[in-house]
Amino acid sequence: MSKSISISQLSGVLVATVQVDLSSEVLDNFRSDLLNKVRDHSIQGVLIDLSEVRTLDRMDMDALLQIVTTVEVMGRGCAFVGIRPGIAMALVNIGYETDKLHCASDIDDGLAMIGNACARQ
Repeated sequence: MSKSISISQLSGVLVATVQVDLSSEVLDNFRSDLLNKVRDHSIQGVLIDLSEVRTLDRMDMDALLQIVTTVEVMGRGCAFVGIRPGIAMALVNIGYETDKLHCASDIDDGLAMIGNACARQ
């Protein structure tokens, strides 16, 4: 696992903090490590913290959404937190379907979002 993404557990949720811009190698390592941790831990969901990511293209976002979908198929909630305004605007400008994204402004809001989603199930 790349040292650029740390995964910790907080209040029954895994928090994956991305600390560098993404590449296919980083994404592959992240996918493998995260999905193994989801399988091995009794958690409600996953938050992917993108607050340190400065650039994000369509391919990176597609790869992240595949990870999110897999986490959700495993029966856990998943949301992004901390997307920078510039990245949000770029995703909208390139026509990315943002209605697919579950997002929160910070980790506290993300924890509440995951908790609410699990309560409805």
